[in-house]
Amino acid sequence: MDSEIGRCLGAKLIVISVTTVPIVQQFDDSKPSLPVAFASARWGSLASFGSRSYPGTNRLYGTSGNSFVAAVEFGETVRAKAVTVGGLSNDPASPHFDDQAALYTEGRFRDVLFYPEQIEANLEREYHPGE
Repeated sequence: MDSEIGRCLGAKLIVISVTTVPIVQQFDDSKPSLPVAFASARWGSLASFGSRSYPGTNRLYGTSGNSFVAAVEFGETVRAKAVTVGGLSNDPASPHFDDQAALYTEGRFRDVLFYPEQIEANLEREYHPGE
């Protein structure tokens, strides 16, 4: 896993970008897709996005770039915005499998829930191992 950390100390902002190895999958032009308006990191884009065509396809398919991007503000309270390429679940049946895909393609971020009261207010379910 590669990671880059950029810092803007005057604004007390840290931007963290984490990339992972490409996921191998079958590409099919007949299936729905989302346009992504990011460029390669070589052009200074954060988030970065790499795409190319594959044999038997006419479209370009994204296979590299940031899988997670966050901007964190440190102050009396921590505030952060983040986006994950697809979603936070690896289960295709989960509503969180690809619920962040549109945010990512539009360059929009979600609030990061950091404090217990934020998490409790947005909690869908709780899990207690052994219960």
